[in-house]
Amino acid sequence: MAVIGYMFTAAGYQYLNLGKKIYDSTWSMRQYYDKVEKKYQDFHINKLSFIGPEDELAKEENGIIINAVYQRGVFDLLRDYKVSPEQIMGYKSGELMALACSQAISFDDAIDFLFKKRQLILDEVGRGFFFHLLVNTLQVGKVEQVISELKGKIKADIVSYNGKESSIVVCETKAKDALKEVFKKMGAAVIELPNEEFACMPLLSPIAEKLKEEFKKIPMDKPVNRLLCQTTGNYYENVQEIKEKFIDYIFKPARIDRCLETMLKNAVNTFVEIGAGTFLSRMSRKMDSGKRSLNTNDLGEIQKSVKLAN
Repeated sequence: MAVIGYMFTAAGYQYLNLGKKIYDSTWSMRQYYDKVEKKYQDFHINKLSFIGPEDELAKEENGIIINAVYQRGVFDLLRDYKVSPEQIMGYKSGELMALACSQAISFDDAIDFLFKKRQLILDEVGRGFFFHLLVNTLQVGKVEQVISELKGKIKADIVSYNGKESSIVVCETKAKDALKEVFKKMGAAVIELPNEEFACMPLLSPIAEKLKEEFKKIPMDKPVNRLLCQTTGNYYENVQEIKEKFIDYIFKPARIDRCLETMLKNAVNTFVEIGAGTFLSRMSRKMDSGKRSLNTNDLGEIQKSVKLAN
């Protein structure tokens, strides 16, 4: 019997025509795109998603919106096919849409919050100053040591702990190449993540404080699914805890490793990544290769997920 855990990925993997076939054929997807198109007319989500230009589509500040809308449509589509999760985790803003899909907050409030986050970061941080690197095959402790030794020289932090030998590091763009070489000399496989979502960074603490006040205003109910806090790897126990801890993802590192460990300990044997990416499903396979890890990054993968999950 499948015990299903949903993993809501972050932005950074969106591509041209993401969700187009599903948009054209199902109301489950189309309703959310059209709702954002109507409310945020200057954003032009349908044109950006299905026509481009690709360089605009790829930008982090656009990806967080498109990814969230796609995730909500995929969730409803899977529900229509009688696929539902026992447990849910989210990475970066993926956790916000996990809250929405779990009926803790409304879709409208989730999207409004993301637009506010998007504008705050553009206004106060800008774009292009920081870059993300996925560092694999190098023990996290060694990555921490490198970051510690560089304190005061460059701005760099671990923003995600993925596993024992996998982490995501954010650094000043001007120091990206030098830092890559340091990790490579230590035996790491380093992958550039040019459009990774801007979150989990200590320098965003002032922005987090502003967003926390906005988040507190959102009406909230207890999630209908067991939902994990990405910065602790533990389940939220009540609404008050969500209000207190959710915003931590803006400035604290994500603990994907702990979230996956918790889900595995609590009987999840089928992981389904909700969104355009395959990053979380790859991490779940590394954590336990004996469990199913499915994707929803196109219609074919969704159909495969429905078949295997049932």
